[in-house]
Amino acid sequence: MRHLIVGIFLSCGVVLSSFAQSENHEGKGRGLKKEFYQNLSEEQKSQLDSHKALRETHKSKMEATFTEEQLAIVGNKDLSRRDRRKALLPTMTAEQKAMAKAHKEEMKAKNEAFKETLTEEQLAQYESLKHKRKRRGKRRSGK
Repeated sequence: MRHLIVGIFLSCGVVLSSFAQSENHEGKGRGLKKEFYQNLSEEQKSQLDSHKALRETHKSKMEATFTEEQLAIVGNKDLSRRDRRKALLPTMTAEQKAMAKAHKEEMKAKNEAFKETLTEEQLAQYESLKHKRKRRGKRRSGK
């Protein structure tokens, strides 16, 4: 009986400590993002907000053109985002591919215009966040 109680306490300790470590790790990235966002001017913040709204508009326009098969792929939460994209690409029509390409080019141009408004310090923070986001994606995909 004593061994059982000790085992339960040890298990709880391990679970709680691992949970605390994962919270600290995730919070660090959010803190950097928050700090970057707080250092932006109101105009820069509105640019970022309009980028987010534009992404949502693009997403809804694309999904409006999807077939049932494509919607099933997008809705399959068992697949990773990368796997959903790989499964979706062969099913896309030429018009959908052109639309995706146009959206990508538009977002790239808006991003470049946004980067031109940043100070050197803000740009360094921005590039650091971008680099961390790319590394996180590679770590998740197993590269």
